[in-house]
Amino acid sequence: MKNRSQVLEIASEREFDLVIIGGGIVGAGVAQDAASRGLSVLLLEKDDFASGTSSRTTKLIHGGLRYLEQLQFRLTRELCQERGLLETLAPHMVRDFSFMLPITTGKRFFGLKADIGLTLYDLLSINARGVRTHERLNRKETMSLAPSLNVSLVSGGLRFHDCITDDSRVVMEVIKSACEFGALAVNYLEAVNFKTKDGRIEAIVCRDRFNGQELVIRSRACINATGVWSDILLKQLDPTWGNKVQPAKGTHIMLPLSCFETNTALFLPTNDGRYVFVVPWQKALMVGTTDIGYEGPLDNPVATTEEVDYLLGILNSYRKGGSKNGPDGQLTRSDVIATWAGLRPLVGGEHDGGSKNQEADKDAKDSEKTATISREHLLFEGPFGVIGLIGGKLTNYRMLAIHVVDMALKQLVNQDSKYHGFNHSKTDKIMLGGWSDKTDFLNTTAQISAQARKLSLDPATIEHLIATYGKDALKVIAIVEQTPALSERICPDFPPIMAEVPYALNHEMAISLEDILSRRIRLGFVHQGQCLEAAPKVAMLIQNLSYWDSQRAALELNQFEKSLLAQLAPASPSVSLV
Repeated sequence: MKNRSQVLEIASEREFDLVIIGGGIVGAGVAQDAASRGLSVLLLEKDDFASGTSSRTTKLIHGGLRYLEQLQFRLTRELCQERGLLETLAPHMVRDFSFMLPITTGKRFFGLKADIGLTLYDLLSINARGVRTHERLNRKETMSLAPSLNVSLVSGGLRFHDCITDDSRVVMEVIKSACEFGALAVNYLEAVNFKTKDGRIEAIVCRDRFNGQELVIRSRACINATGVWSDILLKQLDPTWGNKVQPAKGTHIMLPLSCFETNTALFLPTNDGRYVFVVPWQKALMVGTTDIGYEGPLDNPVATTEEVDYLLGILNSYRKGGSKNGPDGQLTRSDVIATWAGLRPLVGGEHDGGSKNQEADKDAKDSEKTATISREHLLFEGPFGVIGLIGGKLTNYRMLAIHVVDMALKQLVNQDSKYHGFNHSKTDKIMLGGWSDKTDFLNTTAQISAQARKLSLDPATIEHLIATYGKDALKVIAIVEQTPALSERICPDFPPIMAEVPYALNHEMAISLEDILSRRIRLGFVHQGQCLEAAPKVAMLIQNLSYWDSQRAALELNQFEKSLLAQLAPASPSVSLV
């Protein structure tokens, strides 16, 4: 990636075939697809890359097993196929993971229904790379996989396979891949206005959020990939625009691994007809998610006490008693080490072109449940030709991008016949992480491991560097070779090391402390207390590297502390930083 000042200088001087507004997974995927076809591309984001929904998912690349209950067979099959492909394209960070659905006593019919559903899930995965079929487990086998389950509650289980990943790192790798094909990407550049001509957008007026400078970027086609912010952007073009997005809030909590012993991820049915995932991730235990309608501010949503209690209640209902803080060994808010909340951009509002009557409006407002709303996406052409996409999943971002770029090319062909030759997507063959092919992946990961062991990096850190940075782990190791002191862990209980900080600043356009510790490195999502305790030494390192002066370092620390404490407060209002 070029550095930010280089991108801004180039962006002000040229016209782009495609300008993409929104730096989440959809925008990143569109940038990669379009650039790999040969189009000139600029991706701009008003905050940091993946700072919205795309860093706040359940970290799964999956076929959407629960979508079968909504009879969304086409979507489930597409997700299953993409899951298999992404295992091949990103072997370092999209990894097969075992999931188990416990069957409780007295619910034999549910177990039969779930078994049939998983058989269908297997069938929809046929021809997918790396497909693995589900298996039935008896009580003993179920308990051996998840010893913390309440044995008196469980009669057996069903084991199946999906994949786990790191969502914001996927976004980062897709953006870096797009840049390898000539795309430009820049964060903290906000689209504030548009210039139009002959019924189409000809330029986007942007504001640099660091210095307030205005920048006019010329474009032949424009993509709105802003997710839950889509309607806000389109109302800048047309004040009468009717909302198409219905935000749904999903909250997750993190617990120490010791809170619930399991050798597999769990897929827990709830009494309200939903499912909650319990997933070992980043050396901690992720529990989520809620799924409720949301009408609040779109920027920086946080969990509520009720949502935290709901997730703890689900886990406690399956958990055997232990030596925890609550009555009868139940997990309590004091066990929670991090929380976060994200907003899903579900297709809702007035997407059918009509307006709802007052009674329907009231019903929608009164209902908190969004679990039954379709996860299908909506692709459309909005005011002045801007192309919008709402909905979709992390898993099928590549397919969504193909549809968007195909629509953009139809517009471009109408402007100039030279665009006829850009029709075919190539992203099904482009590896992420810098690998050229599987052999390169295997050889280079062996090289990374050997070099890291010579520097006395522990195995968990070596695994983390490969999974996080792919081939660029070599660049992090080179920093350690130059400055051995930077092999120190950032937080004592987690594998990221200090050398990743200058790497993120130099190679991944990280600007703020939150960019570094929450999105490039995921500590702000894993253990917010330890992350806050480590933040001063990270800020001091950045200051010593001459990126910040003391005033900027103090400002960053203050903002980061406010952000993380706001996220952790619903679990522990009087949180300690220890």
